[in-house]
Amino acid sequence: MKKILALVLSLAMVLSFAGCGKKDEGETSTEEGAVAVQEEIVQLVNVDLPGLADKRDSAVAIYNDYFSDSASKDSETWKNQLENEALASYNEYLESLNNLNYENAEVINLRDLFIKSSESQRDAIQYVVNAISDVSTDNLDLAQESIKDSETYMKMYQEELKSLCEKYNITMIGEFNTSTETDAASSGDAE
Repeated sequence: MKKILALVLSLAMVLSFAGCGKKDEGETSTEEGAVAVQEEIVQLVNVDLPGLADKRDSAVAIYNDYFSDSASKDSETWKNQLENEALASYNEYLESLNNLNYENAEVINLRDLFIKSSESQRDAIQYVVNAISDVSTDNLDLAQESIKDSETYMKMYQEELKSLCEKYNITMIGEFNTSTETDAASSGDAE
């Protein structure tokens, strides 16, 4: 059960971002509102989300260590590390995500989908802490459900991002990939 959950969680938690940049085809919108939305999307995807990734990555590393080498420490030590380090780091990450402010409702919705995915990931870590505390596999099942929820929200985020990029004439640079982590990239015209 641990191995399956570790695989699912590592795939869901290690996210990559596709970068964005304005299309350089002479099709740029002259409408100020569209330009502002373009700028906010590029800011979210290329700057804001990657800028917060360290907090998430540190929590994921601890979590993955638990599943790959749980025999190296006793349960209480792992519980404390997951609770006091991984959850603390992930909660800081979520707080930072929630503090990202945008003007456009579509970009706010995009950010909120990403936050929902991240909250489900955090919940999975909490369920594992509860499983250790309660010596209960039921909590591991709940953790797995949280990871599935996270994947669903992440897919919704990706679909919405692609849709907004098409709508606002933004080029996606790279592809979404949930099995490896990559940095966001932008073209020379990215704003």
